[in-house]
Amino acid sequence: MSGIAGIINFDGEPIAPELLESMTAVMEYRGRDGIQLWLQEAPKGVALGHCLLRTTAESMEEQQPVVSIDGLLVLVMDGRVDNWMELRRQLVSMGAILRDRSDPELILAAYRCWGEGCLDRIDGDFAFAIWHTESRHLFCARDPLGGKPFHYYFSGRQLVFASDVHAVLGVPGVPEEPNPGVIAEC
Repeated sequence: MSGIAGIINFDGEPIAPELLESMTAVMEYRGRDGIQLWLQEAPKGVALGHCLLRTTAESMEEQQPVVSIDGLLVLVMDGRVDNWMELRRQLVSMGAILRDRSDPELILAAYRCWGEGCLDRIDGDFAFAIWHTESRHLFCARDPLGGKPFHYYFSGRQLVFASDVHAVLGVPGVPEEPNPGVIAEC
């Protein structure tokens, strides 16, 4: 049970590193094996964090946030890939370069190969976010059963997300009121 967190200011407004540090500190119990942060240098306005809890042999090689070889994509993920052998075989046969055996590396490569269609090929229990550093586009997803939490708030110019709702609510400007539309869907 790792944890992810992020703040995206779509207008490029810089993010104080302390904001992301406080979000991940709230989830420190999820990061027994370390907490790592990534802030985009230019243009600014993006901060991603990961609280690591190693639970598999493959996770021993894992470090997040994961940045693609070309630096264009950055991923944070909480979860696991159950069909990793099949997925790995498919990706390698398509020429993907996998730097390690970790699940986040597989998801990043799958996204690079199939875009949002990667979700049709990944079996597991996960929540993740992938940031495009040049196009300033964010892709977030959960597995179909939604076992891993992904709480978020979107103001129209800022997106705040995390595995724990308290991490989201701790960001200044995020209201502590329920979303009636989401409650109605439950």
